[in-house]
Amino acid sequence: MSSSRFTSTLHQRDARTQLFDAYDGARASPSGNGGFSGYRAATPNSRGQYSDTVMSELESQNDNEIEGLTARVKMLKEISSRIHEEVRDSTVIMSRLESGFDNTRVRLKGTYHRMMRMAERSGVGWRAWLAFFLFVFLMFVWVWLF
Repeated sequence: MSSSRFTSTLHQRDARTQLFDAYDGARASPSGNGGFSGYRAATPNSRGQYSDTVMSELESQNDNEIEGLTARVKMLKEISSRIHEEVRDSTVIMSRLESGFDNTRVRLKGTYHRMMRMAERSGVGWRAWLAFFLFVFLMFVWVWLF
């Protein structure tokens, strides 16, 4: 189970790298047009209108950016679905663990009560039981050491 989590973690790091490195690289580019390399700034003519070639180029740039954003959105959706699966699996594991602890608590409580009833029925006090168990423990220690 730990190897699949390790692989999953590595895959998530790759996804994060793919998602954010391209964006950071575009922002950090030294071009003077707002950080988008490969694009040139568009300037309107004297009447404030852009030529058809400039508009076509801008549309093409927008399409490229939309494709990049779409890819990033798909990647984020995949990452979020994996997070959902991990949370769901963890919830199932926690629920099993909780029920296991509850069962253990009930068994220990029952064993304690049965042991106390047995001690009461025997008529021997708790000090006598303590002395007996201490004697047995000392015997084990004596045998183990010598």
